[in-house]
Amino acid sequence: MLALLVMAVPALGAEQKTQAPAEQAAKVEPKADRILRQMSDFLAAQREFTVHTEGSQDIVLESGQKIQLNRMGDVSVQRPDRLRVDREGELAKLHLYYDGKQLALHGEGTNAYATAQAPPTLDATIDMAAEQLGLEAPGGDLLLSNPYAALIEDVRSGTYLGRTMLEGVPVHHLAFRNREGVDWQLWVEDGPRPLPRKYVITSRDMPGSPEYAVTLSDWNLSPRLAQDQFRFTPPRDAMRVSFLAQDTQGGKQQEGGKAQEEEQSRGGAK
Repeated sequence: MLALLVMAVPALGAEQKTQAPAEQAAKVEPKADRILRQMSDFLAAQREFTVHTEGSQDIVLESGQKIQLNRMGDVSVQRPDRLRVDREGELAKLHLYYDGKQLALHGEGTNAYATAQAPPTLDATIDMAAEQLGLEAPGGDLLLSNPYAALIEDVRSGTYLGRTMLEGVPVHHLAFRNREGVDWQLWVEDGPRPLPRKYVITSRDMPGSPEYAVTLSDWNLSPRLAQDQFRFTPPRDAMRVSFLAQDTQGGKQQEGGKAQEEEQSRGGAK
């Protein structure tokens, strides 16, 4: 899904607020900031939508060789508390469900699934999935109720690179650099629907500077979404497993998450 991105959990608390003003000041060009805000406000105003995604993610091997894995997916959102993601790629074929009460992940190839009690909002559930279940979602901040706040939080600089065409759609190209070793770019549709059309994240602080990229197309801002789309019913003979969760007390990773882990070991999609 999104992939939905790159979620960082600040650990500095009040100490962050007392940093030197020079370190706090972000140099973001006014036009880049304005277009990012317009995109965020427009997305936040959509009560429900569907979008098709096609993405790639770099994996850097110990040898230094970079491997690119591709995936595609369909995302359905109904604010404030519904999400469905169907994703297929080179490592696993996965389905994610959130109905305002429960988060479920089903690996189709292995017919294994994991569930967890979830908060009553999509924002809180995306945070919970990353922090407690180890489900990082590159691009997930685009699904939040205030994408601008999440995207701009750690930005050091932002640039407007101009207007171009992307798959036949006129777009504005924006580029940002974060303080924490991440560069990211956005292509935002030009016109009355300032939708994100492409999102690229480069982790320059990691060996090989791996990149995650996703294009977003076939936006439907008035879909007819049925409630049962977001509810998970285990398929016949499905195996229940646990999520691969992070033990925040001891710092150990507990075994689980087989719905995704086992699926990938079989060479399904990702």
